[in-house]
This record gives sequence, C-alpha cells and structure tokens, in this order.
Amino acid sequence: MFGYVTPHFDQLEEQDRLRYLSFYCGLCHAIGDSQGQLARFGLTYDMAFLAMLVGSLYEVDEQSSQKRCLPHMVHARTTVSTSAVDYAAAMTVALIYHKCLDDYHDDHAFDKRIYAQMLLGRYREVRATYPRQCETLEQTLSRIQALEQAADVDAPLDEAASQFGIALGEIFAWRDDFWADELRAFGMKLGRLVYMMDALLDMDKDRASGNYNPFVLHDIAEQDAYEDVVMLASEVALAFEKLPLERDVHVLQSVVYAGVWHDYNAYQIKLKEQSGD
Repeated sequence: MFGYVTPHFDQLEEQDRLRYLSFYCGLCHAIGDSQGQLARFGLTYDMAFLAMLVGSLYEVDEQSSQKRCLPHMVHARTTVSTSAVDYAAAMTVALIYHKCLDDYHDDHAFDKRIYAQMLLGRYREVRATYPRQCETLEQTLSRIQALEQAADVDAPLDEAASQFGIALGEIFAWRDDFWADELRAFGMKLGRLVYMMDALLDMDKDRASGNYNPFVLHDIAEQDAYEDVVMLASEVALAFEKLPLERDVHVLQSVVYAGVWHDYNAYQIKLKEQSGD
C-alpha cells in the first residue's frame, strides 16, 4: 500500500519539486544514518510527505546540506535534516518491516521474509522508542489479516480500511500534544483512502486471482467503488485543511489534491490505450 501519497510533480514549480526531493533525499540519508543501509530499500515518497507535513505543523528547525550518494555520485543533492525527518525514518522501518511480513504471508515471498528478519533488530529499537505507534501498527495489521482471511461478506465494506486508517493515524500523531488529535484524524482519513484506492486499482486482478478485495467481495461495481474513493479523498482534504500549515503548503496540497490520484489516472490512461479509444 505504498506509493499513493506522492506529489503531482508535473503540477509543481521547479522550486517546489526540488523542495520535496530535498526531503526525499534527506529521508534517505536519515534512514541510512539512523536505521542502517538495508533499511534504505524501504524509502518512499509517502514518508517524505509525513516528514514535510509534521515538520511544517511544528515548525521544526531545519538544516540543509549538499550530499552525494551511490545513485548521485556526480552531482550532489540538497538534503533536509530535521527531527521530523528522523521520525519519518523510524516509521519507515516500522512500516517496511510489517509490509515484508504481510507480503510473505500473502504471497509466500521468501525474500520478503528474509528482509524482515534482517530488519528485526532495527524494528525492535524503533518499537522501544515509539511503542504507541508500533503497538497500534501490530494490532491493526493483525486485524486486517484476520479480516482478509475470513472474507466475511457481512463485515462492513470499509472495516479493513478503517483498521489501516487507525494505524496511519497513530503514525501521523507524532507527539502526544495539542496537535495529536488533528494529526490522528488526518492520518486515519488518509489510511482509509490509501487502502480503498489500492482495492479500487486491484479489482480486476483480485477478481481473477481470488485475493481479498472489499469491492469484489461485496460485488461493488467499479464506478460505485470509484465514487466511494472520491468521497474518501474529499474527507482527507477536509482533515488536511484543518491543519494550520504555512511552510511547504503548496507542495503538501499537491499531494492531497492531486498526487493521491496519480496511479488511478495512469491506470485509466492504460485502459484507454488498450481499448484503442
């Protein structure tokens, strides 16, 4: 379920595009420095969004520097370092560890099991530092796994999505303070959207394979599923607008209003090309 929370780069001005990439590169270096080089394979734009959003809300201090890495040996890249970026690096380990376990459970991907075992030590360290987030992640993903195994048509359509929303809500609630409830509410809405967007895009594949998909299980037409996702996206936008953000707000808006639809739009274009329309 990674990859949906990304900016719409085509709609960003060059300075905003580079600004987001500086968080992405900063997150990559933070993961390597604090969580080990193996964890860098879990780098996502999603967690760069987390770092930028909570950093904006809390107005954290930033340090910018020019750094090189293996993919960018010739030209140094601007990287942003903040306490929010460090937090996103820790949450990256937590999410990728559980994603690997989930992939192994669903697809018997043995390489993912090996990767999870290699990350276990780092995950334990993250869990010791952020027990609230990690315990919630463990509990909700276990419930999602049970729901997907049961495939109960009488269960609410969005039950699994709601569980993922609870998990993401705790991750966005960086600190137990004044902003925790607003961040938790935003993360919950975003998590529900991500889960259901993933289900929408996988309807044909899951129908053919027999894998769990709430829309397929409940025999929901694709247009109706799309309308459900549109409603969820509007709820995400409303929760986002309640956050008094100033720094990087245009970049963050690009993610919330356009970026989350990138994969769906690409999917629709592919379908039209295949049909010859």
